[in-house]
Amino acid sequence: MSASSQRKKASRDARELKAQRAIADTPSTRFETQGPLVVGERRLTRVPLTEPDEGSSAVALGDDAIEFLTAGWYEVLLEVHWDEEETEGTRFAHTKIPGQQPLHSEAITAAVLAQISEGRQLLRGNGLFGPGGPSCIALEVWHDSDYPIAVRFASLTVRELSVPWPPVPRIL
Repeated sequence: MSASSQRKKASRDARELKAQRAIADTPSTRFETQGPLVVGERRLTRVPLTEPDEGSSAVALGDDAIEFLTAGWYEVLLEVHWDEEETEGTRFAHTKIPGQQPLHSEAITAAVLAQISEGRQLLRGNGLFGPGGPSCIALEVWHDSDYPIAVRFASLTVRELSVPWPPVPRIL
């Protein structure tokens, strides 16, 4: 490898490490299920989440929906673990934002989901949330099997990318 290629690789590696550290330092709050949830066939079901003991003061749980108390730019990670042994039909998960399009939405055949990710739906999205705009988000699931199916675990993790919004200029 030439000296120029080595410098470029070292620079790229340093940028990637800096980005990983920035992600690790970003405040996040994980709202998750307390245990498995049985989802009836062909019924859009709101997933009951619990609020962690520790988390950001910018978000809170109310009526099975996450409320954004502080306007900001947030990333939301959706995670739904379906029973991977059940491979009939379609699995659907989305984040419901009242009166608007969902942030995440995915329908996938259960057999494919079991093959590629052991039955886990993993989605990532981001947007501006808070008072004066979309201020809450909920996790909902659905399937079209002819019998109830278990969701073994589900969560929404909210990461604060830039809170409050608009960003406050830094004084050097």
